Amino acid sequence: MVTKQAGNVTVTQKARVERTDKDFVNGVCSDYLTYYHEYQDKQLSDCDVYMLLAQNISDVRGTDRFNAGYCTGWIEALLEDKQVLR
Repeated sequence: MVTKQAGNVTVTQKARVERTDKDFVNGVCSDYLTYYHEYQDKQLSDCDVYMLLAQNISDVRGTDRFNAGYCTGWIEALLEDKQVLR
């Protein structure tokens, strides 16, 4: 469970993805932070998003599960930070 404060309202949310794999979780945490370090406040195009996801889902330096988590973490941070489509 995650509790978030929004103004005077507290909302408790159940996690959408159950943590069962260390590589996946490490990937999520890694690129979630990478997004905020490298992409926050930058204008992104659909091509930028495509290239990042395409490159990272098949990156040979990480396991398949780490790579899937990495892409998931980046998308989570993007959705949390921006209005995605304008």
